Amino acid sequence: MHFILKASCYSFFLLSFGSSCSKEDQDCGCNGSTRRIFENVQARYVGEGVFVVPDSMAGFLRLYPCELDTTWEISKEENTWNYRISANLKKHCFGPNPELELPYEGGKIELTDIKKL
Repeated sequence: MHFILKASCYSFFLLSFGSSCSKEDQDCGCNGSTRRIFENVQARYVGEGVFVVPDSMAGFLRLYPCELDTTWEISKEENTWNYRISANLKKHCFGPNPELELPYEGGKIELTDIKKL
């Protein structure tokens, strides 16, 4: 009887702990906080929902807009900037093993302005 009571308590605590850490509660991704703001920066749309922008520390960052537009034109040349964008870079959502993930540059963005060059 004591074993069943103990197992029930452990199950309750595990279930409570597991449900309290859902992705919806995390402050990251498209609905999360902004960790960096890009204002009027050159960008190259490389397709499949990815913009590449220059960065003084990392060289280039890959940015993934939360909302895609099928009319964006893919840059044919690597050195051609075909857009100028302003955006809010959102906090990165770590997976189930954050200690195994490499530092993450770039990420999900909320576009606030985009102009074709």
